Amino acid sequence: MASVKLPWDLEEEIISRLPPRYLLRFRSVCKQWNSVFNDQSFLENHMGRSRPQLIFLTESKSFSIGIDLGGGGGVDPKIEVCELASDFPNQTKNARITSITACDGLLFRHFWEKGVAIWNPWLRQVGWIEYEDKAFELCGVGYDSIGYKILGRFHCLRSDGDGCQRGYDRFAIYDCASQALKFIDSPLTRWSTRADPMSLNGNLFWIGYSGETRKHVIQSFDFSMVTFKEIFCLLPCEKMLTVNQLILAVFEGGRLSLLNRNYVTGKIEIWVTNNKVVVDKGEQVVWVNLMTFPTSNLPILINKLWGIMYFIFDKTLIMCWSEDETGDVCIYLVREDVFKKISMGSGSVLRYSHCVYVPNLIPVPLEFRSLQVY
Repeated sequence: MASVKLPWDLEEEIISRLPPRYLLRFRSVCKQWNSVFNDQSFLENHMGRSRPQLIFLTESKSFSIGIDLGGGGGVDPKIEVCELASDFPNQTKNARITSITACDGLLFRHFWEKGVAIWNPWLRQVGWIEYEDKAFELCGVGYDSIGYKILGRFHCLRSDGDGCQRGYDRFAIYDCASQALKFIDSPLTRWSTRADPMSLNGNLFWIGYSGETRKHVIQSFDFSMVTFKEIFCLLPCEKMLTVNQLILAVFEGGRLSLLNRNYVTGKIEIWVTNNKVVVDKGEQVVWVNLMTFPTSNLPILINKLWGIMYFIFDKTLIMCWSEDETGDVCIYLVREDVFKKISMGSGSVLRYSHCVYVPNLIPVPLEFRSLQVY
């Protein structure tokens, strides 16, 4: 029987739907397949089709947690745990002083007073960014037209007129390409304890407090303009209590998502921006209520200052945090017809460093690949 040759555009459409862990095997199939993995439009298309995963770091290991929502017809959702090779430069055994964040398909792991590892676990590539000033603490990662940049801070002390020393934060930008550190002006004197910046479209967004409105708002940092916005936009939740749990996330690639957990009623609201977020256009941000869970079996999230993360996929709320009673990490999947709690059975070892990440084939930039460790 003669073999059937598919049109190339159909072949490309098929392989763009495969997970990275399987797709990498196809590089050796033919030159055309190998070359497409270096095509930027294909990489972006493939990443847009990928399902988000959770990256967890323990004291010695790294894990990727995939979520299978099931195909309906009584098929239960389940999780897939995949251990990732993670022999980082300057690996520390104290996971409490490391953090990890995602930016544009790459992972950035910060090692306190050492530097930052830039990582794509599926390509098995790791690069290393080392600061001259070890007191520089990472706040978040973004990029401009030149390349990746890191927003960080220094903890400083100054003496007031009454002779007391008071703490303040001095902010700086680290340019990954030039390896230069530059101090910048900021309206913020202290980094909020609630600030957990997320990278979106190259810029940073987080929930902060505005002295002008005396309310919690979304603040931002624009890496192209090198500017802070104390009020990027107001929160969409009316009559919000100060003790409500608020968590910011990325929605469908280019939009913001906000989870609001009401302390009194236990109700969870998910809000999303109706358009892609662009910092410098000055357009008013419009929020839409995507879903509401008026009665929920989810535990109380209030006073959990770490460990909570979520994302929305296929009309399902996927949340993850550590249980108060056992310290075990649990994943909750909630939608209209489904409520499921999945225990990781991990004890407290996974509680310190984790983030939401979209698996992809984007290579670590060349200037960081000299420390490839696989």
